[in-house]
Amino acid sequence: MSQKRKQSVIKKMPANNLAKPAPKWFYAVIVLIPIIFFILMELFLRVINYGHKYEVFIPESKAHPERLILNPNIAQKYFTNLEHFPTPTSGSFDKEKKTNSFRVFVLGESSVQGFPYIPTASFPDDLKRRLELLYPDNNIEVINCGISAINSYTIRDFTNAVIQQHPDLVLIYTGHNEYYGALGVASSFSGGKYRSLVNFYIWLQKFRTVQLINNMVEKIAGVFHKKLYSNKSHETLMEQVVGRSLIPLNSDLYNLGIKQFEGNMDDILSKLKDNNVPVIIGTLTSNLKDLTPFVSRKEKNLPSADSIFTEAKDDLKNGSILQAKKLFVEAKDLDELRFRAPEDFNQIIKQLGGKFNYPVVDIDSIFNAASPQGIVGSNLIVDHLHPNINGYKLLAKSFYDEMNKLNYLPNGLKNNISEELQDSILSKNFPYTKLDSTIGDIQIKILIGSYPFTAKGTANYSIQDFNRKDFIDSLAVEVIDHEIPWEKAHADLADYYYNKDEYISFEKEMNAIIDQHPYYGKSYQYASSLLIKAKLFDDAFPYLLKLNSFAPSYFTTKWLGNIEMQKGNYIAALNYLQQCTQYIQNDAQVWYNLAGAYYYNNRLDDALNAVQKSLSINPHDRLSNNFYNQLKNLKGH
Repeated sequence: MSQKRKQSVIKKMPANNLAKPAPKWFYAVIVLIPIIFFILMELFLRVINYGHKYEVFIPESKAHPERLILNPNIAQKYFTNLEHFPTPTSGSFDKEKKTNSFRVFVLGESSVQGFPYIPTASFPDDLKRRLELLYPDNNIEVINCGISAINSYTIRDFTNAVIQQHPDLVLIYTGHNEYYGALGVASSFSGGKYRSLVNFYIWLQKFRTVQLINNMVEKIAGVFHKKLYSNKSHETLMEQVVGRSLIPLNSDLYNLGIKQFEGNMDDILSKLKDNNVPVIIGTLTSNLKDLTPFVSRKEKNLPSADSIFTEAKDDLKNGSILQAKKLFVEAKDLDELRFRAPEDFNQIIKQLGGKFNYPVVDIDSIFNAASPQGIVGSNLIVDHLHPNINGYKLLAKSFYDEMNKLNYLPNGLKNNISEELQDSILSKNFPYTKLDSTIGDIQIKILIGSYPFTAKGTANYSIQDFNRKDFIDSLAVEVIDHEIPWEKAHADLADYYYNKDEYISFEKEMNAIIDQHPYYGKSYQYASSLLIKAKLFDDAFPYLLKLNSFAPSYFTTKWLGNIEMQKGNYIAALNYLQQCTQYIQNDAQVWYNLAGAYYYNNRLDDALNAVQKSLSINPHDRLSNNFYNQLKNLKGH
């Protein structure tokens, strides 16, 4: 066929034989198929309970569904490729906020959690004890949301959940982990340099499908590479989180960290402000005087950190204190291993406080003022940034003083106690025992014997070489090695002291547990039972009284009644023993004691009825028979 003929045929072909565009519904189906697939997959994974719900606050236990705790697994959301992720402390608070409650949330990192003295000596715990001393009629709740190795990304993610719990006040002390903490710009768990994408990634973690994809990627990668951190790894958490370790001052990575911190903190404070939540922010402090910079290099247009640190030491020695302090701060900022927040962070904290009209307590200045020559060092800091016991107490006191100045305090009646007496009472009743001290000391040894205080990858034999001199040392090592929980270690030590008739030490160990779990009835009952067994009724009484206040029972009312009878407090005894008979009717001893309480309250008819009830249960009891006869004789007159 000629070319001309072909063209003629094409022209004459009907239009409906040409290719038509697909209908719109066809494209809609193409788009909907993957969406429907992922929805069905998500529903299926939830039905089979795959993955984690990642709620910030969850019920404490099946036995205590009325109380909430910070989710022990929440850090796994931010450390997806870490086998042993950090866990928060286990303090709880009421699911339904009581009318007399004063609820404070404390947001931050390991310095909020209380490292290395977790959990007893943290500054939120110290603040709670001070508030309880001053406001005994209020239900004081200070919730410690500190977790090691997190940063502003995690705190930003917590903020909505915190707001939902109706806080009366939020305290914030954070910033030291901004570069190397979870998802930070220089972390081994980095989410990248774009803050919006990192926060979007965190939001996606609530979907089980995303968790499944993460797990599949890790398993596939594991075929070619050893898992990032295995069970046998001896690296500390601090060593594990460091990705791009060296960050010169004013470098691109340094500036990304500044933007990350400023942006996330702006989001956090904006959310809290929009919901009318009172906030106090603390500036950051660290060891300036007694810590040689970790990494010192001379960069373009910048001196080395070591040279400035040496100048600072010389100026301090020569009495030029103000110049020395300025140089110590400069040396910290030139340190290219950024485990201490640079001074720019404190400026951001102060600027954001002004922007949102939130008060800023200058922790750094307070710590400097409390230090020799006005420069903070190892007098208040155990390592590079974690306070020692006195440092944590000062941190708590600093926040309390700001709360007091601004009247961010409970509405209840306040005890009129001087500051000196407050400190004395708190020191005397500090629930910190030799076991806690030993755990803290070993934790510090492990920290100082590891990166960044030693070369990365250097084996740390602190625990292996630790000489276990006694039972306390053994318990401490078992706690650090995660062989037993902290609570069990204190309970085991309490039993040890009890069996040696060292009852004061027994109570101290039990008090440490109770301080952390004030609504665990078993601890109160165990302590009071053993003290009653040892005939230490006065010592048992406070435990019984507290237990009866939130979990009254046959046990508490019986023994409170008995002890009040012994003290001659017959009205109180009568009240408790009457309540006791509502739990159990067949305890002859209770009815006998109740008869005595009625007698001393001049209710002879009720006394006679009660002793008759006792005899109906145990007719051969000599004391009950004698008392019955005495009452009959009195009635006969």
